[in-house]
Amino acid sequence: MNYITIVAPTYEDAVRSAREQYGDRIRIHSRKDVVEKGFLGLGRKRHCELTCFLSDTAAPAAKQSAAVAPAAEKPETKTEKPDAEEERDIRRFEREAYTPDPESNTPDPALEPEPESEVSVSEPEDSIPVEAVEPAIELEAEPEPVVEKDPLEDLERHARRILTMNDFSEGYINWLIADVRKQLEPAFPVVPGKNDFELLIVDRIVGSVEIDHNSQLHPPKVFALVGPTGVGKTTTIAKIAAIYGTLPPEELRKKVRIITLDSFRVGAYEQMENFGKALNIPVLRADDEAQFFEALEKSNDAELILIDTIGRSPRDNELNVKLQTLLNVPDKKNTRCYLAVSASMKKIDIDKVFEQFKMFNITSVIVTKADETQTIGNILSICHDRKVPLLFITDGQMVPRDIHKASSAFVLSLLRGFNMDFNSLWNTQIGSDE
Repeated sequence: MNYITIVAPTYEDAVRSAREQYGDRIRIHSRKDVVEKGFLGLGRKRHCELTCFLSDTAAPAAKQSAAVAPAAEKPETKTEKPDAEEERDIRRFEREAYTPDPESNTPDPALEPEPESEVSVSEPEDSIPVEAVEPAIELEAEPEPVVEKDPLEDLERHARRILTMNDFSEGYINWLIADVRKQLEPAFPVVPGKNDFELLIVDRIVGSVEIDHNSQLHPPKVFALVGPTGVGKTTTIAKIAAIYGTLPPEELRKKVRIITLDSFRVGAYEQMENFGKALNIPVLRADDEAQFFEALEKSNDAELILIDTIGRSPRDNELNVKLQTLLNVPDKKNTRCYLAVSASMKKIDIDKVFEQFKMFNITSVIVTKADETQTIGNILSICHDRKVPLLFITDGQMVPRDIHKASSAFVLSLLRGFNMDFNSLWNTQIGSDE
């Protein structure tokens, strides 16, 4: 028996080519699907090889001639249908050789395979062995890594929202949250509730705010208040004079004198003089170094000399030089400079003020006009970054009422958005700070 090998890209193409070339006498013996690997194993090519043989039943002459002739030159002749027995043989051989095509994975619609229990495959001893079709390699999808949720993620998001609401700087917020996380990490995965976490945040805020208790209890003999124009230095000087010169019991009061250097602002001296009369505290005026030295000499018996300075503008070089010259007159050993900053200023402006007055070696900060804003997180952030303590906080124009010694309780009263009522805490302690 002569075997014929038909090679085509797919099984369907091979069957079609066999029928076109050899007509109805062709019988399929076996099928072989070949997978060729490309260069260095890259790429794959597939084709189908059918091993066939010709049946002894002769086909009509017209059909035989058509099978020998090229496909393009086939005569258009009508062939007779094979009888029923031959048709069954053809279908049986086709079923025996049929396997799904790996490229299309679609069965030949002309074939109707019998149930598996009835299908039998028989090969003659001299048949060409059929290689097993290389199975397709299914790559298992890598499981997505399980990312454990950060136990503090929600709490930290809540804290960031509150701290931002209080106008704390981004740098301060990052530092504070990292510091609290460091405290809690040893207890992971156990984390505090929202209220307890807020208490940790508040506790760290209070701990990061340094208070100048030494200047509160023991102010220097020469107390110079510097700051930009419009922050309320004159009114603040009058309030400080009242704190030490008129409010305490008589035996605890200090002998206070006020010297104003602000001869540039219209009505500055008259305003301070009116405050002095109301508080029964002498007020002196100095326009230059000689007058300032003389005023210091006249006030030599005082325990506290408060200096109201010129409102300094960064663009007015003449006033800047004059202020530096005047503040070199007092004895450095007994003189301290304090910076007045308005709570309503933006962080970028507060930074500029600190840079503008850093040459005076600022001892601590007095926050003014706290009543004109809802928060002071901007100032607390800068004081923490620059390691400068707080001294006083003012929140109104009333003298001497609207000034408070800086304290943890008062700082808490200015925080917003927390579940705790810090204002009630402040109200219970206000008497101790005044």
